[in-house]
Amino acid sequence: MIKEFKADELPDEWDDIVRDNIYLTRKFIEFTERVDDSQKKYYGVYDGDRLDTVFATQKRRGYNLGMFAKFDLKITMTLVYVPLSVTRAGIAYGKCLDEAMAFVRKLPGYKIFLNLPDINPKGYAKGLTCPKCELALRWKNFDEYLGDLRSNYRYRFKKALNRAKPLKLRYLKDGSEFTNEMYGLYEQTYNKSRIRVEKLSEEFFRGEFFKIFVLEDEKPRGFVQLLANGDELVFEFVGLDYSVNQKYDTYLAMLLEIVRYGIENGFKTIDFGQTADDAKLKLGSRYEFLYAYLTHRNPIVNAVCKLLAPKLQYKPITEQFQVFKERE
Repeated sequence: MIKEFKADELPDEWDDIVRDNIYLTRKFIEFTERVDDSQKKYYGVYDGDRLDTVFATQKRRGYNLGMFAKFDLKITMTLVYVPLSVTRAGIAYGKCLDEAMAFVRKLPGYKIFLNLPDINPKGYAKGLTCPKCELALRWKNFDEYLGDLRSNYRYRFKKALNRAKPLKLRYLKDGSEFTNEMYGLYEQTYNKSRIRVEKLSEEFFRGEFFKIFVLEDEKPRGFVQLLANGDELVFEFVGLDYSVNQKYDTYLAMLLEIVRYGIENGFKTIDFGQTADDAKLKLGSRYEFLYAYLTHRNPIVNAVCKLLAPKLQYKPITEQFQVFKERE
């Protein structure tokens, strides 16, 4: 049995199903309903009387199915997805995954599941989406991390930190300190990116879930939004003043500050997200491959989807970066 819920009607056992997917918890859903105007629907799949699988859908017009290709292919799409461009899926499942995917397949139009592992559901085209870049933290402090790097990486990173020295690092006390000027830096980054699904509201960055730090002189030059998810630190979003990014090496300096913060605050891993993977792999991160599953209930259109999927999927970096000394 599959039941549709409103956001304020999710059953108590919902959070037991989503486990460590913080973005599907009832509290986070309540937050996103306040700050995001996308029309989401929530479903629970029951195994007898027991809730087994939960998922969220939203319909988006102008979704660019060709965002990883050399051409745009904008269509109306129903997504099973967390509407934040993060590495988590929009479904948390037990043994009723097939039932959930069969239900979604029967919905009108194009449908896509994002950020799932390598599975082979019936009736779906499969392709790589942006992989997750994850850094396992094994160092006692940031200096030990720098010391563990091969000399060329250590030299590059120290150079970036020196370039950023004119900028002051400041952690916001709470979301009320997030300004419209900082949001403008997010808009700069968003507008430069080809890989984008949605634009977040300014109010999202004032949420109670996040830790934000800023690099600034007379005004903000860059910021990073972080989220603590148990022993995992999640790099959420970034904003950059591109007019001085090269001068101060702002972006790389902020990535290194994330590493420092993660080590000093006892996290075991950092989820660096799914974009700008060249820079993140050079920090020592490793890929975790994620997949998208596309379907249409018209069998002819669905066959075309399967033919197109290899041309539309993400092309990961194949170079193996030898970042740490132990790999020499």
